[in-house]
Amino acid sequence: MPVTVRPYDLPDAALFGGTGDGMMVWQPAETVIVLGQSNTPERSLILENVLSDGIPVTKRPTGGEAVILTPQMAVITVAREFPGIARSKDFFMEVNGMILYLLSDLGVRNYGTRGISDITIGDKKILGSSMHRRENRLVYHGVLNIAGDPSIFERYLRHPSREPDYRQHRPHSDFVTSLKKEGYGINYHDIAASLSHSSVTAPSL
Repeated sequence: MPVTVRPYDLPDAALFGGTGDGMMVWQPAETVIVLGQSNTPERSLILENVLSDGIPVTKRPTGGEAVILTPQMAVITVAREFPGIARSKDFFMEVNGMILYLLSDLGVRNYGTRGISDITIGDKKILGSSMHRRENRLVYHGVLNIAGDPSIFERYLRHPSREPDYRQHRPHSDFVTSLKKEGYGINYHDIAASLSHSSVTAPSL
């Protein structure tokens, strides 16, 4: 029985197809697998586990590898329209800089950036992100793991075909961490409240 991939219908879907600037910070209501634009269920997922557990699968319009969203995570989606062609790398740095400032303000230490756009604590990934481009409009899509158990990635996701150098072929459970696992009592409402006051929502972006 094949896995059904539904159209991208998560809360931030309108930001990908809309116009102008916008930002949404949201908490998934259920566990859902989100494929990257170039992923297929056969190459990216452990199909028997996805089917037996009834995990829904959708595909976002951004690149990157498949991710799992759970209610223990925060999704940060930021859209910006530029007057001219902008570099994805610069926008990654801008939004990640906002998130790093937030983590510092909440007391997180030993954080940094690795790979193209990952945010890490030590040598483990705490946030992954991807980018969607449509002419002069960029949409950043990031997932911050607040308290999700990294072992869930190994149950449903195959080892990706591409990985950042710092991963060094580590399995999901040894590569991904969470704020909770690192000893921080930060919840979704802390994240959402802090980001709601961020300058990233200003029209100047």
